[in-house]
Amino acid sequence: MSYVVKYFFVSLFFVSSLMAQAKPAVRTTPMEPLPEEPAAAEAAPPPAVAAPAAKPPRVLPVRKKLAAPPPGSFEESLRRQAESVGRQVQTLQEHYPSFWRQTIPAGAVAPEGHAEPFQAATANCPPVPKLDLQTMVEREAKRNSLSETLLQAVIEQESGNLPCAVSPKGAMGLMQLMPATAQTLQVKDPFDPAENIAAGSKFLKSLLDRYQGDMAKALAAYNAGPGRVDQTGEIPDIPETQNYVGRILSRVAEREKAIQ
Repeated sequence: MSYVVKYFFVSLFFVSSLMAQAKPAVRTTPMEPLPEEPAAAEAAPPPAVAAPAAKPPRVLPVRKKLAAPPPGSFEESLRRQAESVGRQVQTLQEHYPSFWRQTIPAGAVAPEGHAEPFQAATANCPPVPKLDLQTMVEREAKRNSLSETLLQAVIEQESGNLPCAVSPKGAMGLMQLMPATAQTLQVKDPFDPAENIAAGSKFLKSLLDRYQGDMAKALAAYNAGPGRVDQTGEIPDIPETQNYVGRILSRVAEREKAIQ
């Protein structure tokens, strides 16, 4: 009997040992890994996706009202010159019955009492291209505070936009500079359109300053010389000069009226 009991206890001890070896490991703490498990790597958070930038609202430009040109400015000077043209044309018509406003085409017979008294300049060259001429006129008009319309009208009357024009008296180029005037203004080539307009514009501006902005007197001096205007204080009683002044002022008045 003792042998059986002894065998029973030995068997029980052997079975208990086997069961203890097969028992799985148990976590000691809830957050620690099991002994045979590798530590799980923490998953990296997904990269943040930037939200698309909102487009700024479209702001329409606000149109500003054009302010009146300040006194003494270039624009104000041109405005005063344009306003004085009409008054001067009317004065010429009242004081000079022979005032001639119409341009007589070449070869046509002028009306009685309005014969063309002056000889036009001769030239054998094409006129300056319109765009090139306009660019030069704008530049010199702004540089000398002149009306572009006035400057263009003088060029048309003097040379018909022909850069190689020469008058019987020796006046040269687009603005018909006399040799003495060209020398005084240090003109190297009077037949160069840009140089001729630059010098003629400077001379015309000096005459306008001399006669305090009076276009009629300034144009008369440009045609007949300042000395003759200074003698009487008005436009000389010379048909050529009167016609010259009348044509230019009439042309300026008509163009300024069309612009307005």
